Amino acid sequence: MNERYYELEQRVMAYCRAQGLFTPGDGVVLGVSGGADSVCLLFSLHRLRRELGIRLYVVHVNHGIRPDAARDGAYVEDLCRRLEVPYTLVEEDVQALARRHRCSTEEAGRQVRYEAFDREMERRQARKVAVAHNAGDRAETMLFHLFRGTGLAGLGSIRPVRGRVVRPLLGLERREIEAYLEQRGITYCRDSTNESDAYTRNRIRRHILPYAEREVCMGATAHLCRTADIFMEIEDYMEEQTRQAERLCLARENASRLVIHVPAFGELHPALQKGLLLSALKELSPAHRDMGAGQVSQVLELWMQPGNREIHLPQGIRAARSYDRIILERRQTEEAGAAEPFALPVPLPGTLGESRVCEVPGGFLRLTRWEKKDLCDKKILDRDSYEKSMNLLENQYTKWLDCDRMEELLEWRTRRAGDYLEIRTSAGPGRKTVKSLFIDGKVPREERDGIPLLAQGSHVLWVAGGRICESCKIGDGTRQILQVEYERL
Repeated sequence: MNERYYELEQRVMAYCRAQGLFTPGDGVVLGVSGGADSVCLLFSLHRLRRELGIRLYVVHVNHGIRPDAARDGAYVEDLCRRLEVPYTLVEEDVQALARRHRCSTEEAGRQVRYEAFDREMERRQARKVAVAHNAGDRAETMLFHLFRGTGLAGLGSIRPVRGRVVRPLLGLERREIEAYLEQRGITYCRDSTNESDAYTRNRIRRHILPYAEREVCMGATAHLCRTADIFMEIEDYMEEQTRQAERLCLARENASRLVIHVPAFGELHPALQKGLLLSALKELSPAHRDMGAGQVSQVLELWMQPGNREIHLPQGIRAARSYDRIILERRQTEEAGAAEPFALPVPLPGTLGESRVCEVPGGFLRLTRWEKKDLCDKKILDRDSYEKSMNLLENQYTKWLDCDRMEELLEWRTRRAGDYLEIRTSAGPGRKTVKSLFIDGKVPREERDGIPLLAQGSHVLWVAGGRICESCKIGDGTRQILQVEYERL
């Protein structure tokens, strides 16, 4: 056989380099079904392996759907033997798996294939998985998404690279692939399920795309792919802008709870608002399922209509408007998110300079007894204005209190009915309930029961992260100071 590259192989080489599909030294797992596309993938990459600097490993998955499927596996195994490419066969009853997981046969088959690819990558210490999608698949997928309603990601269709998966044949049309195999005298298997109109994608590929090429515009498939490239670039740009927007108005409190600051969110362009919400919902949704424009619109209503309300979305996700925040959280169980009440005795340190560290729910509590003069000498407190010192403290989880006015045993606990703080009013000393403090401070209702308090009886000395009791503030008559540090995990 003539050793010069066929034109198609040269195009595959150029496409791989332009898209950065491979790095010299890559081990590459090929998904080879035995059909024209995957056989072309195998032979073209085998011819280009030295120039690309890659090692090839083939995985064939028998889905157990067709009676003649074993024949395809034997054919692929024979090809690999002749080409001296390592071959692995995976057999799975995909229909039974689909029934077990209550999903489509197509979805179950895809899951089986990519799990097989992952295992082979680990076994061979490979870096990439190459699959045989072509330009027709990309145009078909774009139309499939468009007919059902989609956004930029759907219109961008199949990408050349997504994570570890690469698609070297995405720039080729099916007729070019078949011509290449014919030119090289290579046979391939025909999957009878591809000739059925039972699947929506098959109907698009077998009827709609050929009609468009014949009756609307010759080259329609190529035009659709070029348009998909444009949408893909726009999506990349919008994702970059969305990440910047997230830094302005979104906080991740933990893996299952996101908080959006409403005033900053309102400054965003509507396209970025929707993009940010969709990204956040997908982040919380297992496998990114059941989240789209409909769910985004529901959450947008929370922003547009003032007042504290909540809605429930698929996948156990709750969206709530709480004052100037939108809270998105995924609850694992019906009770998830509810704070457990606790109360722990906290004895004061007995001597000056002594620290006591207690492990408490959600972190650690450290109490240190100081002489006021020592803290002033260290420039921690201002001799002339203790009020100024309190206002300048940047760490909301470290506070200094008048130790002379405290009992020797305090409590670190969650709130109870009747809790109050002593406050300063225009009429003189007064009291304010913790409940009123939370309401006035617009603390979300679902967070109130989880906020720790330092208290003696019903008298609250400090609301962690917030206000301290007026009577415990340091003054001219203070001799000893209690430094309270709450370190959250």
